[in-house]
Amino acid sequence: MKWRAQPVPDAERAAAAAAFLDGQEITRTQCVQCYSEIAGVNGRYACGNCGWVNPWTEGHKPLPTAEDDVPAPESPAG
Repeated sequence: MKWRAQPVPDAERAAAAAAFLDGQEITRTQCVQCYSEIAGVNGRYACGNCGWVNPWTEGHKPLPTAEDDVPAPESPAG
């Protein structure tokens, strides 16, 4: 198996990633369908046990827009 070298982010991209992650909160609740304890991010949940997913509008923060998305760095072919 050949391992690929992982891209190293520049300082600006690393700072943007850190700022994004700083605004994320891991939250926990009980699944309303099977009563398992589940964890999510910013109040958005998906149960791995039964497949229940809460509506995206129930989250604690607005979802990012398409303008917030940045293109992935190009990876070298090989």
